[in-house]
Amino acid sequence: MKKFVLFCIFFFGFTSLYSQEQTASPETKDRSRWDLVWRSAVLPGWGLLHAKEYRKARLTMVITSVLVLSELKGHKEEVEKKEEFENARNLFLVYSNFYPQPDPGMVTLLANYQHSKRDDLEGVRNRNDLRLGLLGAKYILQLAYTYWRGIQWEGDNSAGFDFNIRTYAQSDARDQVRDPFGMDLSYKFYF
Repeated sequence: MKKFVLFCIFFFGFTSLYSQEQTASPETKDRSRWDLVWRSAVLPGWGLLHAKEYRKARLTMVITSVLVLSELKGHKEEVEKKEEFENARNLFLVYSNFYPQPDPGMVTLLANYQHSKRDDLEGVRNRNDLRLGLLGAKYILQLAYTYWRGIQWEGDNSAGFDFNIRTYAQSDARDQVRDPFGMDLSYKFYF
């Protein structure tokens, strides 16, 4: 699974590197920050690759892949620890049910073994929660950075509400009618 994830990251990274035209002055009329954000939401770093921020995109992809692989490893470890805990609990139950007069020392030993396996399982779950929190925080931060970078990337062709408030007086050709205040409201949406 991790080989597939790494293959996809590098394949999409190199594909976008070579598929884009290398021009001296890129066109800015079709640029939109949301174009970068949705790409980064699908595959972290893809939006930065599209904006030709290659180092930052690669760094984002590497950090994301490391965190994802760490999360997958932690999940596998949690499954193993859960199985060990279930086996320890079953061992304690079988021993206590099999012998009518169980040895108190053996019962204590099995109970301590069961508690140590439960503590190991809780420790792994806490580490997995931390890993998942780091992955989520990194995902949100890279989306926020991509959005901020997209504002600079799109330049004057910004999407969203554009308020133009006129405070100057407008007059017609004969100077008879004056409009002391006006407001233009336009909305541009690029996707």
